[in-house]
Amino acid sequence: MDSTLTSRVVQHVLAGAKEGLFLTSELLPSERDLAERLAVSRNTVTAAYAELERRGAIRRIHGKGAYLCAVPADEESFSWSGKISRFANALDEPVLELLARSCAGEIRYPFSAGTPSLEIFSKEMYRASVTHVLDGAIPSALAVAPTEGQGRLRSAIAAWLGFSPQHVMITAGAQEGIDLMARCLIEPGDAVVVDAPTYPGALQSFLSAGARLLAWGTEWSLGQLEDLLLRYRPKMIFTTPTFQNPTGRVMSLKTRNGLLELARRYRTPVLEDDVYRETYFGENAMPESLYRLDKHSQVVNVSTFSKILAPGLRIGWLTAPLYMVKQLSLIKMRSNLFTGGLNQLVLADLIERGAFDRHLQQLRSHHRGLCDAALAALEPSLRNGLLRCRVPSGGLYLWCKIVASVDIDEFFGALEASGISVAPGMAFEPRRNKRDSSHFRLCFTAVTQRQLAEGLRKLNRTLERCCSQALPDVQKVRCP
Repeated sequence: MDSTLTSRVVQHVLAGAKEGLFLTSELLPSERDLAERLAVSRNTVTAAYAELERRGAIRRIHGKGAYLCAVPADEESFSWSGKISRFANALDEPVLELLARSCAGEIRYPFSAGTPSLEIFSKEMYRASVTHVLDGAIPSALAVAPTEGQGRLRSAIAAWLGFSPQHVMITAGAQEGIDLMARCLIEPGDAVVVDAPTYPGALQSFLSAGARLLAWGTEWSLGQLEDLLLRYRPKMIFTTPTFQNPTGRVMSLKTRNGLLELARRYRTPVLEDDVYRETYFGENAMPESLYRLDKHSQVVNVSTFSKILAPGLRIGWLTAPLYMVKQLSLIKMRSNLFTGGLNQLVLADLIERGAFDRHLQQLRSHHRGLCDAALAALEPSLRNGLLRCRVPSGGLYLWCKIVASVDIDEFFGALEASGISVAPGMAFEPRRNKRDSSHFRLCFTAVTQRQLAEGLRKLNRTLERCCSQALPDVQKVRCP
């Protein structure tokens, strides 16, 4: 066998990986196809793939083919990528990295974020609770807390919600609650019904557990749901019925009751992502949560302070039947035996003193003003038919659809060059073979009102420019 030809094939694959011709975690051409493409023998490609696998550049799975691993950096002498599990490789999700970067202050207009406004976060309010806790509860504040969380915070949340403290478990944000449920219930090959579109972090947790995702459109058709339950017997239903992420929709009370009846009939657990419930703009709260409506102990509800107070606190909670609190705590112990004390006690103090409820009232009013400002800033694109946005009654986002013809990659690239990030619609799509390129999610609460107006004016101009390049007659449209 010609070693020179083998080296050529190896270099071809490595060069294609660096240029983006071959993508991480995606299936490489078969040995036969690549041999024909490069006009070499199949044995040469087999030898080249063997050499690439030895280097850790690819992973071959019997019966499925060869998959590209992450290309090691030039200064690395050992390729960890070749040792990464198949599930870990499948979770190379650039959109999650974008969302994380947007929260780290690296982007001037981080409209891809998912954070509440910090403009009205009261340092005095928080400082008073910290002082109160340190003055009165230093031992417990500085010690580790049980896996289920500080009893005082569990009791404070339970009293605030009207539940028993034994049903409440503290988590590191709602994401940990979702991930614990995935690790607790899902085995490889199990089906999970998910909203379509839905929260990317949940998709990644379910996929990492080996789930098959069944898309349930956010029109929330009960007929479609029953068909999925009947045909696939899924292990779990995951939904965000209140200010759904990313669409902002709210599931009706009738549909909520219908969902629970189907879950009861087909004996299917429900995981309710309830993180946006308290972010309504008006005077009236939303329909009751699935957890509160549930009469058969089939619902686990996850929520967080990250969307209603401050994301950096990294404290959330789940509310569940007693058996599931115990099981989820046992799973959490594998990676986090204890939880922190100080922040949990500070949050308990905020709730107990009524400061948290007062903050929520201010936050809702402030968010409503930011939403109105965002819609006003986008008005030129909306008026000229370039863009459509769902007007929400709460939550943190606008779900936007690009109506005009545009090269979506060019549009997102131009936004990035202007210091603007939005979350592409494809990130929320559970049907990975059906990419949504016409939508994007825009967070209107992560910046000041001045930054919001400034950034969205740039977005208008960028969209107009990209549309003008696609359709010359759009050049008549001018966004101020």
